[in-house]
Amino acid sequence: MLGGLRKYGQTWVTRILLGGIAFLLTFWGIGTGYFSQVRPVASVNGVRILPNQIETEAETIRRNIQSIYGANAPAVLKTENPRAMALDRIIENELVGEEARRLGIEISDAALEHRIETEQAFQRDGQFDFPTYADAVRSAGMLPNEYEAGLRTSMVEETLRQMVEQGVQLSSDEARHAYDLRNQKLTLRYIEFPYSGFTAGISPTAPQVAAYYKAHTDDFREPERAQIEFIHYEPLMLAAKFTPSEKEISDYYNRNLKSRFTHPDQVSARHILIIVPEGATEEEKASSRAKAEDVLKQLKSGGDFAKLAEKYSQDPSTRLKGGDLGAFARGQMIKPFEDAAFKMKPGEVGIVETRFGYHVVRVDAVIPAHTDTLAQARSKIIDALRTDLGAKLARDAIGQDVTAALGGASLKEIADKRGLDVSEPPPFAPGEHIAGTPSDSKLAQTAFSLEAGQVRAVPEAGAPYLLKVIARTPAHIPPLTEIEAKVRDAMVRSSAESDARAAAQKLLAQIKSPADFDKLAIAGKLDVHTTESFTRSSNSVPGIGEFPEVTEASALVPAVPGTIDRVMVQGGDSYIFVVIARTAPSDQEWKSAEQSFTDEYLAQRRTEAWTNFVDQLKSDADIVVHSDQLGGTASM
Repeated sequence: MLGGLRKYGQTWVTRILLGGIAFLLTFWGIGTGYFSQVRPVASVNGVRILPNQIETEAETIRRNIQSIYGANAPAVLKTENPRAMALDRIIENELVGEEARRLGIEISDAALEHRIETEQAFQRDGQFDFPTYADAVRSAGMLPNEYEAGLRTSMVEETLRQMVEQGVQLSSDEARHAYDLRNQKLTLRYIEFPYSGFTAGISPTAPQVAAYYKAHTDDFREPERAQIEFIHYEPLMLAAKFTPSEKEISDYYNRNLKSRFTHPDQVSARHILIIVPEGATEEEKASSRAKAEDVLKQLKSGGDFAKLAEKYSQDPSTRLKGGDLGAFARGQMIKPFEDAAFKMKPGEVGIVETRFGYHVVRVDAVIPAHTDTLAQARSKIIDALRTDLGAKLARDAIGQDVTAALGGASLKEIADKRGLDVSEPPPFAPGEHIAGTPSDSKLAQTAFSLEAGQVRAVPEAGAPYLLKVIARTPAHIPPLTEIEAKVRDAMVRSSAESDARAAAQKLLAQIKSPADFDKLAIAGKLDVHTTESFTRSSNSVPGIGEFPEVTEASALVPAVPGTIDRVMVQGGDSYIFVVIARTAPSDQEWKSAEQSFTDEYLAQRRTEAWTNFVDQLKSDADIVVHSDQLGGTASM
């Protein structure tokens, strides 16, 4: 079957390859010297990872994010760097594959074939269907041999992962101990020493500021920055005046009738998410459920969904959009959510539980399966044809325009000729996002490979850029005269933080027993704060926020009530804590949660074992990453 798949793909493989070669000859046949300058992005034990591998894997990651998040994918992609994620994945795959080969782990053709044949997505009426398989692989943007290679790699990893994970076992005592630690209830009292309360008396002299600057020079180092200008060859802009013929519109419609203009059942919905943290206790789940029910009650009483979403929702990608998820078909949302939404009627509201938490859902519309008529699809078809033409015009134009720029023409002159704009984003440092460009744009990495005045064409998925570097500012430390106020503020804050910590340490040294805590607070006219009872695993102290050092230290206090034996510092503020209650979950609570917790904790331990295994492979490997070739914000 594998050979058949390759044969099946031959005709369109050839077309893609020829198209790719034509593009490269057109795009890079302009004397930029690209092929002579191709460098690996990284190497793993001597195996080179090239830019095209990164881009292929990054595109797969983008598609996966689109599939998982649907209409919210653009918001997610703004916070992620698919190229850095792709590099990390390729490095891991290479190391895992190398270790599997060392251990003699192989996946036979028969096993691979069986895996493909039993995949439901490739079946029709319960039987493997070759055309269905080919269409599915093609729609995922892959060639059959690419899919098979990727699947074989995944199966090798699965086999090795199972070997590692099966070595992790868990006794009932270990599970109970972990459960007790995670669900331990704490109540704390604390005295806060905010650094802001110690700034008033600090007024450094000019010589003191100068001495502080000299002692902390590196704290004020400015990173290297690049200032650029660029033209973005957006296809729709280049082909804005193109009007396709009726035959072109009709032909496009018929070619894409099933893939683009035939729509399955869809639902348009909104949600307000109340998150349930991973590993949450029954009490925490009940609290989140109560919040969701309160929101639902407000909605049923006439509350405005958008306002309630902004106030309560913990989904950052939709909170400020009224919770709007847009329209989605089956397979685009997490299953419990999807199942519930497709059963609801327009205007209906309800609560859905998923692994993320509780969703207060309202269905705005139910859109039955339908096929767009040619009239309905016309505007989309015209945009698509303009985009296709615009991409070709971009490839043709940028070759000519690089030559013109190298000959002395300004980017403004070139842009005016094309009806495009020149963008001049603010100067940026390596790793910073360039305003007005995608988060994983190649502009940044290219800019830092050029000198001031140099010009380069930057390919970008059908909409390339013409880039010119205006200036490169090396990393430097500004002279004191330029940043004296900044240095003074830093010195004042540093001194205030030290004074706050010293005051807290002085008081802590006087506390010999928990009873001394209140006596000294009264004597010093200090406010004492008492927290509500909270779960240790939350890592958050009520009234302060995320403070894992405190929740960890609270578990180590020998006896309760008892004082944490060191000053705790958060954001420059200092604290003294007394643990006044520390309660383990009851036997009955454990009995109720034992099976589910043990399964969850064992899965967590096994996942950690695999992560540690891969991390050890990385630690032992010779990995070299050329960050200037990667671009974007590192997230590895």
